[in-house]
Amino acid sequence: MVVRFSSSRVGWSVVGVLSFASSLGLAHDARAHNGEGHDVAAPDLAAIDAAASDAAASDAAVRGGHEHPHGHQHPKPPPEPIVLRVATPFAAGHILADTAAEFERVLEARTRGRIDVQVSTAVLNEQTINPAMQACEASERVADVLITGGQPLQDYAPAYFFFNGPYVIEDYEHFLRVYDGPLGDEARDLIAANSNLVAFGTVYRGFRQFTSNAPIESPADFAGLKLRLPAVPDWIAVWTSLGVQAVQVPLTGIYDALATGVADASEGDLTQISSLRLNEVQSHLSLTSHLVGFGMVLANECFVDSLSRRDARRLRRALDDAAEWGSEQMASRESALLDSLAAAGMEVVTPDAEAIREAARPAIDQLFDTVWTVTTWDEVLAQ
Repeated sequence: MVVRFSSSRVGWSVVGVLSFASSLGLAHDARAHNGEGHDVAAPDLAAIDAAASDAAASDAAVRGGHEHPHGHQHPKPPPEPIVLRVATPFAAGHILADTAAEFERVLEARTRGRIDVQVSTAVLNEQTINPAMQACEASERVADVLITGGQPLQDYAPAYFFFNGPYVIEDYEHFLRVYDGPLGDEARDLIAANSNLVAFGTVYRGFRQFTSNAPIESPADFAGLKLRLPAVPDWIAVWTSLGVQAVQVPLTGIYDALATGVADASEGDLTQISSLRLNEVQSHLSLTSHLVGFGMVLANECFVDSLSRRDARRLRRALDDAAEWGSEQMASRESALLDSLAAAGMEVVTPDAEAIREAARPAIDQLFDTVWTVTTWDEVLAQ
């Protein structure tokens, strides 16, 4: 006869019971006949059952749970949320800051808070934030995701900075046709190769215009003008060719530079002019529409690689959706921003924009010949 012992967890044969009991030191001197003339040790069944229960509880603890001796399983504590830091050099109220906030809302909702998005605005400036994003060690970089202007092209793919060059691109639809094609692919590949950043989508920021304390109506009005510009060589080359005196001031210093007379004028998109309250220190807004402004959405490559495939997909989708939301918001806000700046006291000037463009053409052609050599202006306009 085969004798079997059953606990609530495991079925045991006599041989298995004896082996388990022996390993625990639970066999005793009592003997049992096995029907074939051989004696075997009779196990202490109560002791073995208790030992098996303890082993099962220990095994559950190793797997990360906490099992009660009577079989009750305590739930695991929820995992710590993944902290994802987003930085933008633009102030609260700028469309890129708003896009960062939309990304926070979307990703936290889709992950039910498992990814904790933390947004910081007015961080450093466009020229200094890119190097601060490079480190793989999280504590050594300023953020994990960056929403900024076109400076990454200048820094890591300068031959493709024509995307952000004055008068080169006609409107945002034209920009997307070119940027979503082979030239854009090449630019993004260079950014990845020359930095630790992965480029995602773009955000429409609106056309860039001029602010000043006197109207700008024709090329002659640029002569001797102290124009605030960022440290972007290609922009400086174009505007100095029209006679301006370039005053290099970081984004966060524009207001003070204009208020103190360090600079006479600035150029930027309407959301920049509004969020920095430049209407308080400038009286005129000249609609030169000289550049189609766009923002770039990027992430630290080491951070992206640290995510699971599922979370990496969620990151990309949330970034793309937020960028599309930002573009739609800016397109709908642009005329309202113009109206609000006029209502705040700025005199809106409609200059001879085509005459200014033609005056700048030799400098732009020179940039295509010497810096933006991957294409020509005619090829860009043909797309």
